[in-house]
Amino acid sequence: MRAAARLLAALLALAPVAGCASSGHDFDAVVSAVQARYPAHVQRVPLMGLVSFCARVVTGDGVKGMRIAEFENFRKAPDPEQLEHLVSETLGSGWQRFVTERQHNGEASLIFTQPDGRAMRLMIADYDNGELDLVRIEVDGKRMQRWLQNPQGSARDRDYGKHAVAD
Repeated sequence: MRAAARLLAALLALAPVAGCASSGHDFDAVVSAVQARYPAHVQRVPLMGLVSFCARVVTGDGVKGMRIAEFENFRKAPDPEQLEHLVSETLGSGWQRFVTERQHNGEASLIFTQPDGRAMRLMIADYDNGELDLVRIEVDGKRMQRWLQNPQGSARDRDYGKHAVAD
């Protein structure tokens, strides 16, 4: 009986981590599309489910999920416009382009958003010096609104969203 109770406790403790790790089929689709298009090696960040769970706890549910993949050793820089098109097409119409920054040296930063009622999903693609980082993060909508209204004040606030945002 004690073994069954321990197993149940372990499963309950890991449930939030498994939920964070299993969400984000859009992230997996972008990772697969980049792998298919470019000859670069992908590395997933180890224990990302645990990191995502810790971010959720520390921010008091401000960060609801996070995934990261790193592509290393691009022999040739991807064309920023082609990369942007690849990510945009893979994500689909539910995502909106939010930031596009291209440098003359081939560096590129792309941010796509997907509002979802009470949450905001962000997909970030950042290419720099032969490496492409993909990040998908989901944040609480009210926290995001608060940060957009006062980024410096929100950064200094150590209460992580205990203050309500007026609707």
